[in-house]
Amino acid sequence: MGAFIQGIVQGLSEFFPISSSGHLVLFSYMFGFRGDLPFVAFLHLGTFIAVFLFTLKKIILALKKPWLLFMLIISTIPAGVVYLLFKDTVEESFNPRNLPLMFSITAAILLVASVKNGSKKMINMSILDATIIGLAQAFALFPGISRSGMTISAALLLGYEGEDSVYYSFLLSLPATLAGGILNIKGVGGQATLGLVSSLLFGLLALFLVKKIVKVKKFHAFAYYLVLVSTLSYFEVIR
Repeated sequence: MGAFIQGIVQGLSEFFPISSSGHLVLFSYMFGFRGDLPFVAFLHLGTFIAVFLFTLKKIILALKKPWLLFMLIISTIPAGVVYLLFKDTVEESFNPRNLPLMFSITAAILLVASVKNGSKKMINMSILDATIIGLAQAFALFPGISRSGMTISAALLLGYEGEDSVYYSFLLSLPATLAGGILNIKGVGGQATLGLVSSLLFGLLALFLVKKIVKVKKFHAFAYYLVLVSTLSYFEVIR
């Protein structure tokens, strides 16, 4: 049952800009669930399948437009480099004591980005913009820093329209979630399959909702939620 609940948390929080890894670490601490990095990474396979199904038309567009595909590759590189260079640091960061600060950082970034909604299209993205978005994603290797929050916020701040910012973030999640799941598929145990199924189902729900929320310019609501979670994690973990 714990794995199924963690899959729900993963599915909702992977695409809501609230940090799935941070929530899984917090839930693991509070309720005694399994919270090691291999298990957390394996749950990303469910959200990989969800985003693949949800963005299939955009994936086909990317395959037909070599420039957009190239930009996605450029945006993917920074996180891979950072993980390879600082793997031990990333793994050590999966500590509940880091969560209050990390959740607060994500909340602040979301508030700043929520006032922006430009007109640039992802199909015309520059190499510089793709690199900046990729660097933003690299910060999300640490629990409490939201991957979708960082990438959507970076795109918004660079002047991209809301819907395109969301879809670029979704597409960018594909290599990261697939790699994380495959690299950690060994030794996670049979119960992890329940988590994968629930992360897939609730990931689809979250994808639909976050697209609507950004479209109606309510992105800042997630920041207020993260302030509450940061406060909760402070009193649960630090004090």
